[in-house]
Amino acid sequence: MTRYQALTVYATLIIVTGLILMLLSIYPTRLIQYVVAFGMLSSAFFAFYTAYKSHDMQIPLHYHALHAIGMVVYGFAILFFANDIQRFFNITIFFLTFYGMAEMIFCFQLLMLRQKFISARIIGFRLLIGFFITTGAIFILATSFSDKKIALLASGAVFVFSGVFLIVFKSVLKKADKPILTDSRV
Repeated sequence: MTRYQALTVYATLIIVTGLILMLLSIYPTRLIQYVVAFGMLSSAFFAFYTAYKSHDMQIPLHYHALHAIGMVVYGFAILFFANDIQRFFNITIFFLTFYGMAEMIFCFQLLMLRQKFISARIIGFRLLIGFFITTGAIFILATSFSDKKIALLASGAVFVFSGVFLIVFKSVLKKADKPILTDSRV
Protein backbone atom coordinates (compact mmCIF):
# COMPACT_ATOMS: atom_id res chain seq x y z
CA MET A 1 0.00 0.00 0.00
CA THR A 2 1.37 3.39 -0.97
CA ARG A 3 1.21 6.41 1.28
CA TYR A 4 -1.48 7.92 -0.95
CA GLN A 5 -3.64 4.82 -0.59
CA ALA A 6 -3.15 4.86 3.19
CA LEU A 7 -4.01 8.57 3.21
CA THR A 8 -7.19 7.83 1.25
CA VAL A 9 -8.14 5.07 3.69
CA TYR A 10 -7.62 7.22 6.77
CA ALA A 11 -9.51 10.13 5.22
CA THR A 12 -12.35 7.80 4.20
CA LEU A 13 -12.54 6.41 7.74
CA ILE A 14 -12.86 9.97 9.08
CA ILE A 15 -15.64 10.64 6.56
CA VAL A 16 -17.48 7.43 7.45
CA THR A 17 -17.16 8.20 11.16
CA GLY A 18 -18.59 11.66 10.53
CA LEU A 19 -21.48 10.29 8.48
CA ILE A 20 -22.35 7.72 11.14
CA LEU A 21 -22.16 10.43 13.80
CA MET A 22 -24.55 12.56 11.73
CA LEU A 23 -26.96 9.63 11.38
CA LEU A 24 -26.79 8.85 15.09
CA SER A 25 -27.45 12.51 15.95
CA ILE A 26 -31.14 11.91 15.16
CA TYR A 27 -31.44 9.55 18.11
CA PRO A 28 -28.27 9.83 20.24
CA THR A 29 -27.24 6.64 22.03
CA ARG A 30 -24.16 5.33 23.77
CA LEU A 31 -23.23 3.73 20.43
CA ILE A 32 -21.83 7.12 19.39
CA GLN A 33 -19.00 6.71 21.89
CA TYR A 34 -17.90 3.36 20.46
CA VAL A 35 -18.37 4.24 16.79
CA VAL A 36 -16.35 7.44 17.06
CA ALA A 37 -13.63 5.80 19.15
CA PHE A 38 -13.30 2.83 16.77
CA GLY A 39 -13.41 5.07 13.70
CA MET A 40 -10.71 7.40 14.98
CA LEU A 41 -8.45 4.60 16.23
CA SER A 42 -8.78 2.82 12.88
CA SER A 43 -8.06 6.05 11.06
CA ALA A 44 -5.05 6.68 13.29
CA PHE A 45 -3.58 3.32 12.29
CA PHE A 46 -3.59 4.34 8.63
CA ALA A 47 -2.37 7.84 9.49
CA PHE A 48 0.64 6.26 11.24
CA TYR A 49 1.18 4.09 8.18
CA THR A 50 1.02 7.17 5.97
CA ALA A 51 3.59 8.86 8.21
CA TYR A 52 5.79 5.77 8.06
CA LYS A 53 5.63 5.76 4.26
CA SER A 54 6.58 9.47 4.33
CA HIS A 55 9.75 8.86 6.35
CA ASP A 56 11.96 10.52 3.73
CA MET A 57 9.92 13.77 3.71
CA GLN A 58 10.01 15.81 6.89
CA ILE A 59 6.80 17.88 6.67
CA PRO A 60 4.42 15.07 5.53
CA LEU A 61 5.98 12.76 8.13
CA HIS A 62 5.31 15.23 10.94
CA TYR A 63 1.89 16.22 9.57
CA HIS A 64 0.54 12.67 9.38
CA ALA A 65 2.23 11.59 12.62
CA LEU A 66 0.66 14.58 14.38
CA HIS A 67 -2.75 13.65 12.98
CA ALA A 68 -2.26 10.03 14.02
CA ILE A 69 -1.22 10.90 17.57
CA GLY A 70 -4.13 13.29 17.89
CA MET A 71 -6.59 10.66 16.64
CA VAL A 72 -5.22 8.02 19.02
CA VAL A 73 -5.52 10.35 21.99
CA TYR A 74 -8.99 11.42 20.86
CA GLY A 75 -10.14 7.84 20.23
CA PHE A 76 -8.99 6.60 23.64
CA ALA A 77 -10.33 9.72 25.40
CA ILE A 78 -13.75 9.13 23.82
CA LEU A 79 -13.63 5.43 24.63
CA PHE A 80 -12.65 5.77 28.28
CA PHE A 81 -13.77 9.25 29.39
CA ALA A 82 -16.84 10.23 27.36
CA ASN A 83 -19.31 8.73 29.82
CA ASP A 84 -21.94 11.34 29.03
CA ILE A 85 -22.77 13.51 26.03
CA GLN A 86 -21.29 16.70 27.50
CA ARG A 87 -17.92 15.02 28.05
CA PHE A 88 -18.13 13.73 24.49
CA PHE A 89 -18.58 17.30 23.30
CA ASN A 90 -15.78 18.64 25.46
CA ILE A 91 -13.32 16.05 24.17
CA THR A 92 -14.49 16.53 20.57
CA ILE A 93 -14.18 20.32 20.82
CA PHE A 94 -10.64 19.99 22.12
CA PHE A 95 -9.73 17.53 19.35
CA LEU A 96 -11.22 19.65 16.56
CA THR A 97 -9.45 22.74 17.85
CA PHE A 98 -6.18 20.78 17.84
CA TYR A 99 -6.91 19.42 14.35
CA GLY A 100 -7.72 22.86 12.93
CA MET A 101 -4.62 24.39 14.47
CA ALA A 102 -2.48 21.54 13.10
CA GLU A 103 -3.82 22.35 9.62
CA MET A 104 -2.82 25.98 10.03
CA ILE A 105 0.62 25.08 11.35
CA PHE A 106 1.11 22.78 8.36
CA CYS A 107 0.30 25.71 6.07
CA PHE A 108 2.92 27.87 7.70
CA GLN A 109 5.47 25.06 7.31
CA LEU A 110 4.61 24.88 3.60
CA LEU A 111 4.93 28.65 3.34
CA MET A 112 8.42 28.47 4.82
CA LEU A 113 9.46 25.99 2.12
CA ARG A 114 8.86 28.55 -0.64
CA GLN A 115 8.84 25.93 -3.35
CA LYS A 116 7.37 26.49 -6.81
CA PHE A 117 4.77 23.71 -6.71
CA ILE A 118 2.97 25.25 -3.73
CA SER A 119 0.89 28.27 -4.68
CA ALA A 120 -0.20 30.97 -2.26
CA ARG A 121 -3.80 30.12 -3.18
CA ILE A 122 -3.38 26.52 -1.98
CA ILE A 123 -1.80 27.67 1.26
CA GLY A 124 -4.56 30.24 1.77
CA PHE A 125 -7.22 27.63 1.07
CA ARG A 126 -5.69 25.22 3.59
CA LEU A 127 -5.55 28.01 6.16
CA LEU A 128 -9.27 28.53 5.56
CA ILE A 129 -9.86 24.80 6.07
CA GLY A 130 -8.02 24.90 9.40
CA PHE A 131 -9.97 28.01 10.35
CA PHE A 132 -13.26 26.32 9.39
CA ILE A 133 -12.47 23.25 11.50
CA THR A 134 -11.60 25.45 14.47
CA THR A 135 -14.75 27.52 13.90
CA GLY A 136 -16.72 24.25 13.79
CA ALA A 137 -15.35 23.43 17.24
CA ILE A 138 -16.53 26.80 18.51
CA PHE A 139 -19.98 26.23 16.96
CA ILE A 140 -20.19 22.83 18.63
CA LEU A 141 -19.26 24.44 21.94
CA ALA A 142 -21.96 27.07 21.51
CA THR A 143 -24.70 24.61 20.55
CA SER A 144 -23.79 21.73 22.87
CA PHE A 145 -25.53 23.42 25.78
CA SER A 146 -28.74 24.29 23.95
CA ASP A 147 -29.30 21.62 21.25
CA LYS A 148 -27.27 18.43 21.54
CA LYS A 149 -28.62 16.98 18.29
CA ILE A 150 -27.42 20.00 16.30
CA ALA A 151 -24.05 19.83 18.06
CA LEU A 152 -23.73 16.12 17.15
CA LEU A 153 -24.74 16.88 13.57
CA ALA A 154 -22.15 19.67 13.41
CA SER A 155 -19.48 17.35 14.85
CA GLY A 156 -20.16 14.81 12.14
CA ALA A 157 -20.20 17.51 9.46
CA VAL A 158 -16.79 18.81 10.55
CA PHE A 159 -15.38 15.25 10.42
CA VAL A 160 -16.80 14.75 6.93
CA PHE A 161 -15.43 18.13 5.82
CA SER A 162 -11.93 17.40 7.13
CA GLY A 163 -11.85 13.93 5.58
CA VAL A 164 -12.99 15.21 2.19
CA PHE A 165 -10.30 17.85 2.13
CA LEU A 166 -7.62 15.33 3.11
CA ILE A 167 -8.56 13.44 -0.05
CA VAL A 168 -8.77 16.60 -2.17
CA PHE A 169 -5.31 17.74 -1.17
CA LYS A 170 -3.78 14.34 -1.83
CA SER A 171 -3.13 15.66 -5.35
CA VAL A 172 -1.08 18.53 -3.90
CA LEU A 173 1.05 16.00 -2.03
CA LYS A 174 1.55 14.02 -5.23
CA LYS A 175 2.80 17.17 -6.97
CA ALA A 176 5.24 17.74 -4.11
CA ASP A 177 6.83 14.35 -4.74
CA LYS A 178 7.54 14.97 -8.42
CA PRO A 179 10.84 16.61 -9.20
CA ILE A 180 10.59 20.13 -10.58
CA LEU A 181 11.77 20.16 -14.17
CA THR A 182 14.30 22.77 -15.04
CA ASP A 183 15.13 24.15 -18.42
CA SER A 184 18.56 22.86 -19.44
CA ARG A 185 19.09 25.84 -21.79
CA VAL A 186 19.40 28.31 -18.89
